[in-house]
Amino acid sequence: MTVSLSPSQLERPLAPTYRIDRSFEWNWQHGPHFEGPWPAVPETPMKSFFGFPVRSRFGIPPSILPTSRWVAAYSRLGFDILSYKTVRSVPRFCGAPPNWAYLDEASLAASMADANLPILATDRAPKSASQVTTGGSFGLPTITPDVWEQDLQLARAAVGAGQVFIASVVGTAAPDVSEDAFVQDFADLGGRVARLGAQIIDIDLSCPNVGKAERMLYMNVPLCERITRAVRKAATGCPILLKIGAIPDEERLIALMKAVAGVADGLVLINAPGRRIINADGTPYFGKGREFAGVTGAAIKPLSLACVKQGVRLIDRLKLPLQVVACGGIATTADIREFIAAGACAAVSATAAMFNPYMAVDLKAAVPEI
Repeated sequence: MTVSLSPSQLERPLAPTYRIDRSFEWNWQHGPHFEGPWPAVPETPMKSFFGFPVRSRFGIPPSILPTSRWVAAYSRLGFDILSYKTVRSVPRFCGAPPNWAYLDEASLAASMADANLPILATDRAPKSASQVTTGGSFGLPTITPDVWEQDLQLARAAVGAGQVFIASVVGTAAPDVSEDAFVQDFADLGGRVARLGAQIIDIDLSCPNVGKAERMLYMNVPLCERITRAVRKAATGCPILLKIGAIPDEERLIALMKAVAGVADGLVLINAPGRRIINADGTPYFGKGREFAGVTGAAIKPLSLACVKQGVRLIDRLKLPLQVVACGGIATTADIREFIAAGACAAVSATAAMFNPYMAVDLKAAVPEI
């Protein structure tokens, strides 16, 4: 059943579409957990997103849409930028549960001010979707390529008119994998998802809860340039987005921008910042070897907004052929408006959209021009 809901009706706590009390495998097989009602999606004027016509410049980053079933659901819910969860060329198991944690507000605020300070996990859930901040530790799991290749094509077919489909790729690092092979892994994946129907390719250079070789890629400017050029060569014609973390050193950020400008088309700012998440006794909440996890949700908004403003300012100053896609801490219509006003060409949300799947309807009802 489809019903019309006003924005005021949509501003209520919701059960997350991703069951955080279940494993990644359960959510992959059974999700999304959405009991409705399905909303009537407001009609909005067409815009452009890297050359593709879209009904809004808002959607989901590569995160909470691991299968075509999830893509189809969020398409129907009115999200117009739809990103399939990052894939690898080899299968990778998810880290053992728990994979999510609610975070203590006091230690969260302290850690956002000082990255060296840990954050205490808590069982107290926030009161509303717009206040949710979580810690997540998955490790970029991927099903076998023969399965995700078929499902990615189904996901592409589920994307409607006025929507765009993004596929995200990451190379798999290992002690016995050379840099050349690592770069080629990215390139092969980029070419593969392009052939399978991806309209835009997202290169993940910054997952916060994998090994350092993958987590800190965006800090290695020469390697980022090699990867970007290799993917561009393998996937001619597809716009390329680079998902990176916050780079405090402005000169390093400038070097990265100059290295990829004219090869990549945009930067996604920012991926979840990594922080240590602990139990009350100081032990790692997610277990030994998984001390660092990504922090997502409302609390990272000041950091991500500052990064977006910095990125836009440098692109304008240097006159670089790049655009910025805002990501991180975007939880309300007001947040989306603020990031677009800051110069982002679009905004994407994962955590808030997981807890409030009516975000896109809310935006379209209030601000149809976005």
